[in-house]
Amino acid sequence: MAHLKRLDKRVIITRSSLTSIVSPIATWIGSGTDLLRLRWFITLVLTCFWSQLVQAEAMITLTDGSMLRATIKEIRSGEVTLSTSFASNLTIASHLISDIDVDHEAQETSVLLLDDGRRVEASPLLVSSGALALTSGEVIKLAQIDVLNPEPWEMGQGYAWEGLASAAFTVNRGNSDKDQLDLAVNTQFDSTRDRITLRANVEQDTAIVSVQTDVDGETRTVQSREPAADNWRVVAKYDYYLEDWTTHYLGINASVEADKFADINLRSYLGPYYGRKLFDGGWGKLDAELGLVRVETDFLNAEDTDYLGANWNFTGESKALGGGSRVYLTHVGIVNLSDDNSLLLNTTLGFGFPFLFGLDAAAEFKVDYDGAAAVGKESVDQSYNLRVGYSW
Repeated sequence: MAHLKRLDKRVIITRSSLTSIVSPIATWIGSGTDLLRLRWFITLVLTCFWSQLVQAEAMITLTDGSMLRATIKEIRSGEVTLSTSFASNLTIASHLISDIDVDHEAQETSVLLLDDGRRVEASPLLVSSGALALTSGEVIKLAQIDVLNPEPWEMGQGYAWEGLASAAFTVNRGNSDKDQLDLAVNTQFDSTRDRITLRANVEQDTAIVSVQTDVDGETRTVQSREPAADNWRVVAKYDYYLEDWTTHYLGINASVEADKFADINLRSYLGPYYGRKLFDGGWGKLDAELGLVRVETDFLNAEDTDYLGANWNFTGESKALGGGSRVYLTHVGIVNLSDDNSLLLNTTLGFGFPFLFGLDAAAEFKVDYDGAAAVGKESVDQSYNLRVGYSW
């Protein structure tokens, strides 16, 4: 289960994904199967209505003898997250916990997803000397729990959906008269077997241009609004996790973009790749991909191009700084495998943080390099944006 990840405050189960879960299960049960399947169906439905499990208040004893009273919020990937009177989110490694003592009557039956992929139950969740007894009578180590009360998607039912829609808008008046609008949407659907990623952004900038003209011997200033930037890009990716090699996957990506001021009427690429999750832990994640793409560019004025390229991608995020902040990176590189070996590079580096009214903000730096830019066009485009958006 190495490729499972936590999606923080993001939407885990939506109505649409719930429909995708219930429909096949209803068919599954309706086929006249045994009571065991019905039991698991009921468990899944109950899990849909449980948010992150809030256990009854428990007495936690650590291996060094320390004790604290807390509410268990989550157990995931070898870590236990607690809510105490002095910290709303206190994370402790599972192997450092010796005992968990809770009120038997106050606790619901817990569904456990183990590190070997099994789904089991415990009622109540009592830990003694780092071990607990399951409903079946089996005894396991606390450290063997991969997820406590997993979401249905983590048990192979449907997808988890997360995303971010943001905007950067600037109005300048005075020495510089310019309006800037940049919209972006990033979304991802993740399951235990595959992942779908969609990214889109559009930039529309205008500038007020003043031109002096001579009319009947008088000098007059005429102002007009002229485009200063006009570009958009859409990227779609599909990843399929390898069954026995869960940190590795095969994928295909496609991109379509246009940039009037770079003389690009339409540029597209399509190709397969091999990917690997280099890191995927509590501090952050980093994916790397390597493949081939076919790149076609329709220029407005220059001669069109079409070539085979080697493609690499890096996508990463880290929340190590804490406070709900995150540092994120998206990098795409393509090298032309023909004689000119020209490069295409697209890099975004940002720092996101919680803003007002449940919104997110981010300071972002973007740089694009086109080693085969049209004659008379700059090969490097860079921008600095302060974005505000909503995540789910």
